[in-house]
Amino acid sequence: MKKIYLLTLSAFTAISVNAQKNDYQVKKQKVFAVEQQPNHKPVVTEKATIWESDFSNAADWAIAHDAADCSLDFQIGSISCAGSYPIADIASTTASNGWAMVDSDNYGGATGGNEVEDSWLTMAVPVDLTNYPNVIVEFETFYQAYTYEKPFLVVGIGDGAGNVTWPTDLNPDYDETTNPNVFSAMPSGIPAGTSIPTDNPLTVQVDISAAAGGQSEVYIRFNWTGTWGYAWFIDDFKILEQPENDVLLNSEVFVGVNNEGIEYGRTPVAQLDDSYEVAAYGENFGSATQTNVAVDVDFGSFAYNYVVGDVASTEAIEVSNVETPALAVGLYEGTYTVSSTEEVAGGDNYGNNSLVRNFEVTTDIYSQDGIGVQPNDILTLSSLGSNSFSSELSNTVLATMYHMRDTENQVNGVQVALASGSAEGAELTVSIIDTATFFADGIAAVNGINGNYAESNIYALTADDIANGFANIYFDAPITLAPNAYFVAANCYYIEGQAVRILDDQTVAQPWYASMIHLVSDGNSYSNGNALAIRVLSGSSSIEETFNNTFNVYPNPATDVINVEFSENFNGTVSVLDIAGKEVSTSTVSGLQHTLSTSALTNGVYFVKVNDGTASQVERIVVKK
Repeated sequence: MKKIYLLTLSAFTAISVNAQKNDYQVKKQKVFAVEQQPNHKPVVTEKATIWESDFSNAADWAIAHDAADCSLDFQIGSISCAGSYPIADIASTTASNGWAMVDSDNYGGATGGNEVEDSWLTMAVPVDLTNYPNVIVEFETFYQAYTYEKPFLVVGIGDGAGNVTWPTDLNPDYDETTNPNVFSAMPSGIPAGTSIPTDNPLTVQVDISAAAGGQSEVYIRFNWTGTWGYAWFIDDFKILEQPENDVLLNSEVFVGVNNEGIEYGRTPVAQLDDSYEVAAYGENFGSATQTNVAVDVDFGSFAYNYVVGDVASTEAIEVSNVETPALAVGLYEGTYTVSSTEEVAGGDNYGNNSLVRNFEVTTDIYSQDGIGVQPNDILTLSSLGSNSFSSELSNTVLATMYHMRDTENQVNGVQVALASGSAEGAELTVSIIDTATFFADGIAAVNGINGNYAESNIYALTADDIANGFANIYFDAPITLAPNAYFVAANCYYIEGQAVRILDDQTVAQPWYASMIHLVSDGNSYSNGNALAIRVLSGSSSIEETFNNTFNVYPNPATDVINVEFSENFNGTVSVLDIAGKEVSTSTVSGLQHTLSTSALTNGVYFVKVNDGTASQVERIVVKK
């Protein structure tokens, strides 16, 4: 199966996309061995519960489908996906009791994927909301979008005689804004066509007051429509009384305006964009108008205050600014917070008012992923590698896109962050490929047939690589690239029992072309859409430079001190770098020997870099106190 992805850029607006990426065909992916970390969604505070279901009792729900369209039904229980491209089970609060799930992938694979599926799950017994003029629906979900689909939440109102009028023939092209009883079941930041899964679980809240408030006979329906998608899980459903005051944020942005919607976790100074869009998106989820609504964005060394004003119930809150100050090397920790006169810090519903977003400016390491940059409690990680695909037991090519802006961009090598399951002796090569060539020629580019700017020798992972959690792979000589966009690729070879697995950062939604997968066996490319931890090593990060004055670093492991001893008189700097290449300390040195204290270092792996002004060299050392 091969489908065309529609280009949808999450919350980003007015971002042009290079024509070389338009109309490229990609396919669905099958991935396993997910390494799930806590998601970064805001805390959702508890409201007064009117009705709830944890799907432990299937009789709470009626299951049906449009027989004229399909024979696909929802299922209730502890049921996993059974298709060719299964996603993980939902990790909901009450997952042990079961859940509801519609498996479009399994059904579409059996029917050829030609039907427009229309299936629904409806409350079996109505709820009386006569005394509740303001109500919301809340549920936990796990969902992965594909190209032609839309999940809906529908409100049905009974007439007291057992009759309910439902909208007919819902489909992915249906405009829910034309019907007050039909709502999108996904936030606007979860677009179809991205293959980016939601957080697992994602808590969704929908304001149904206009349709259901004050009604005596209310049914809620989950309606799936689509053609051969992945799957949609639902659990922990509640009808809640809507709070009076509740402004919230649901997404935030810090992205270069010329980065085509791609957000980089680390950016070298030479690769900084001309300006960055700083934006936040939220809404007034309370029943009352909020006054003096404001959004504050604080990155420490610079901050923004957006005055929104009065915001009516259900009205969106959107703010954006593209003026940013000059950015120096360092870690920038950002907090985005929305407030109003009525909702103050510490209030009952204040847990969803704030989001965090970090980024780092470096001297020589460039990464899409934010591993080691974003706070650990918001990171969502999975992994991909040479054993990720059931039909692929040879090469798996993983590629991440980078925008190079310097007049002459020197790339010395590539760093890959290794996930658990990577094995000593597993082999890979790394390449730099023009984006247009990658999309046009796929593996031909990776193998150097066309458009390959650089390719390393075959590299076998070492025990130290596995212990450190990353491998640095260098080209025979530094590569100079003209300003442009490039894919940096890792060609992971499959050897029985020896896998290369690379971390995949899912914390920040990325455009579909931000990272790609190419399988050698079928010659097809697949959208990954997340941020594979395949990083560019540039500037002074190479250990392959010519350095005539040899030196020795000891003891290794070091406890109290690190001694650096030179073969000839040395004049220059001695620096200590952490495993991400960030400078921890630097000293000006003259003579044959220099001693460094480890008092400010924690246990772990570091690099000692010496630079005499013309060349530099790096030696690895372990600190173990």
